Amino acid sequence: MKTIFALLFGLILAGQAPILAGESPDFFQSFNPTNGFRPAQKNLTEIFLQIAGSLEFYGSPEAYLRHVVSEHKRIEAKYQQKYGKPPQSHCPAYMTDDYLARFAKNWNLLSPKIDLELFAKEVGHNMRLAIKGTRDSGTIVIEIFNEHQARVFDRMAQAGDQSAGFDLLKSNLVTRLKLDQRQIDELGNDVPTRDAISYAVIIHGVTMKLFKRLDDGLKPADAERIKAALTSVFMDVGKMAQSELEAGIAEWALDKEPATALNK
Repeated sequence: MKTIFALLFGLILAGQAPILAGESPDFFQSFNPTNGFRPAQKNLTEIFLQIAGSLEFYGSPEAYLRHVVSEHKRIEAKYQQKYGKPPQSHCPAYMTDDYLARFAKNWNLLSPKIDLELFAKEVGHNMRLAIKGTRDSGTIVIEIFNEHQARVFDRMAQAGDQSAGFDLLKSNLVTRLKLDQRQIDELGNDVPTRDAISYAVIIHGVTMKLFKRLDDGLKPADAERIKAALTSVFMDVGKMAQSELEAGIAEWALDKEPATALNK
């Protein structure tokens, strides 16, 4: 029986086939840098695939974060023009232009020292595969995303669970992908589940490798500070994905008749 490590090694190799001349990278299906980011979407799978593609291309989450902030401003201005009053913002209050400027400065300062660009590209690459799977037919992550976006829609329509935020999504991903378990039986899952778990474990391994470099090369307090900052950055990406979903639903409602519950 293959060990989980052999399985992961095989998956890494399978996901890193060289790009031939004239071919486009696989992530172009979800994020084409020539066309740029799509307007705020109401499909969580497409949102995270776009995030993954942008990480693979840019090697930084900055572009995506700036895009979503810009989308919030655009949709809020659209609401203001239609109804003559400001809407409820779905953008986290702390995600300001000043915050983004500080983030970009710190990321760009650290990136060449600890290979953050390569780290972000690896995370994006394996995030995409965790969603699409080895057969490009989707994994259990899509099911988790679909269930969550339905809860968010119901909440925004004032008909469902009011706690359908990013924390709930994060909790469901951890539980369903068994990331809270120390050991995982690879043979006890179907292919869509096994693929998602395998790539999630790879992402964890990439992260732990970076954290070990920090532990080995820095004073403990400095290493912990940088690790906490990096963890916070990727939590911010998740929160902004949630906020993009809410903005996409809000714009969909805005474009419908004024009486739509989501516009009230």
